Amino acid sequence: MKYLFIIAALLLSGCAINITPASFIYQSEKVEPQLDIKAIDVKMSNAPSSVSNISVITQTGITLNGIKLTKTDAIVNVVLFGGNGMRISASAGILNHFALIPANVIWFDYQGMGVSEKSTELSIDALKIDALSVFDFAKKEFTAQLPLVVHGVSMGSLIAGYVASERHIDGLVLDGAISSVPELVENLIPTWSKLFSTVTVSPELSDINNEELIAQYTNPLLILSGENDETTPLVFSQQLFNISPSLIKSIKVLPNTTHAQPMKKSETIDAYKIFINKLTCCQTDM
Repeated sequence: MKYLFIIAALLLSGCAINITPASFIYQSEKVEPQLDIKAIDVKMSNAPSSVSNISVITQTGITLNGIKLTKTDAIVNVVLFGGNGMRISASAGILNHFALIPANVIWFDYQGMGVSEKSTELSIDALKIDALSVFDFAKKEFTAQLPLVVHGVSMGSLIAGYVASERHIDGLVLDGAISSVPELVENLIPTWSKLFSTVTVSPELSDINNEELIAQYTNPLLILSGENDETTPLVFSQQLFNISPSLIKSIKVLPNTTHAQPMKKSETIDAYKIFINKLTCCQTDM
């Protein structure tokens, strides 16, 4: 994701640093052209599937654009919230790994990122509203009445945790999860720089806290973490796993795997299949 670059730039800018949504969350310089669906479809080699363009106007009046992956053998629907700077145009390859799972997937670029419109002022509240609009759209767009899973990657894990607190979902997947933004920032700032810089996190960013959100979530939970993830280290995922009151929960640690890379691993695909099978059958142990 873009965290290291953003924080490095902030550290060079001065001694007193306040991390705000505008400085922390990636925004594209301009809205990209519509996604090249044919080019993406050609790369979908792992399993039979189809992809199509989708769009939704959120409650804030912003048009978000995204992509829908459809599989004839799907047994679950997935709403994907990507990481910071994880534009569909540059990261659509992740869908080829999702194609190995019997799942339909909907994924939108965040506002101001990739093919989605940019607002005049970025805020966490706006991203939350957008997330609920995306979820509500997905529920209507998915024609098959299948279990609905929300999957959040890195920054998307915070968005996914929020959606899980506001909507009924059948399963939650946290991939390279952030426990809280202050903890993330503390982890990323070099020790030497703390002697010269004072770093604070705006209340707006501090208030979206996955530890608090996951402590209230009781439905099935799957946590994915790369063993070599230095951005959101395993300890973040372990904290969330320990806090979770879910009776059906598991954590999959991927060896030799860095940040936002778990979906590329065959072990993840196997763990995902086990997870979604639990949502569609009568078993309750995990």
